[in-house]
Amino acid sequence: MTSTHATSSMLTDVLKDFAAYLKREEGLSPGTIRQYGADCSRLANWLSEYRPQIMSWSDVQTRDLRAYVDQQEPEPARNRRLLASWRKLWSYLSDVQGLTMQPGPTEIKRVKLPSRQPQYLTPGEVSRLLNAVEGASPEQTKRNRAVVAFLYGTGCRIAEALSLKVENVEFEFEGTPHKIRVIGKGNKERTIFLSPTAQRVLKEWLGFRQLYISESPIVFCHLRGQKAGQSITARSIERVVKAAGQRAGLAPEKCTPHKLRHSHATALVKAGRRLEEVQEILGHESIATTRIYAHLEPERLAAAAASLPDIL
Repeated sequence: MTSTHATSSMLTDVLKDFAAYLKREEGLSPGTIRQYGADCSRLANWLSEYRPQIMSWSDVQTRDLRAYVDQQEPEPARNRRLLASWRKLWSYLSDVQGLTMQPGPTEIKRVKLPSRQPQYLTPGEVSRLLNAVEGASPEQTKRNRAVVAFLYGTGCRIAEALSLKVENVEFEFEGTPHKIRVIGKGNKERTIFLSPTAQRVLKEWLGFRQLYISESPIVFCHLRGQKAGQSITARSIERVVKAAGQRAGLAPEKCTPHKLRHSHATALVKAGRRLEEVQEILGHESIATTRIYAHLEPERLAAAAASLPDIL
């Protein structure tokens, strides 16, 4: 084995345990764990090629990370994610593995992201998207439409929706779903009261699902074949939403599961709900995250000003 390959192996060997830690201790979503692992793996491969003298993560210095960033020239959003990935790895190696780490990513400032308004679909566009959803079979079409409508109706993250268990659905009169409990970022549980859209789609789906499978704990699961009872993947729903958006003639940048979450939040703010309420529904740890929807408030504030009695 060459020294380059040996260096790469020594740096990447720890990443499997790192991923397990992120899942077990941090409670991060599978998508985030995958992204963090990929970021750190690419860095390890780069170090093995351009810094072959480095034999351990504890040898990596800030200048090495800056050299990587200078060569790769990532966009601002990706730059920030790289730092987040590296900082998480550095913390793990220090706190869990007991390595004495160089400051590394903590000495690199986060680049400022350009101010952008969130992309979202109007309720009419969501309806067009939903009507364009298809599947490989009538059962798959029914399931895919249920997932897409549920994402919009609840504002759930895709990982939260696809990991939802039947036992975490609470019902009221006549078997109508009333609220759900989901596990969000940081392994934090929250309760979501269901909108009329979410209530209707979940009730219809659970009734349809019962015709095919009853023993699976997963709400949105495969109904047939070897995967029957297993959860469907986030990537499959991403493809479903993208394809439906194309058929419906909608802007591609608006047609992702996460944009349905934006669409849910935007509809709430336009309906007059306070940002603090939206924050709690979406499970944002900080109100600062929810403030991307603040651009919608001037319409409501203008309407409030216009409602003041005119005394002149």
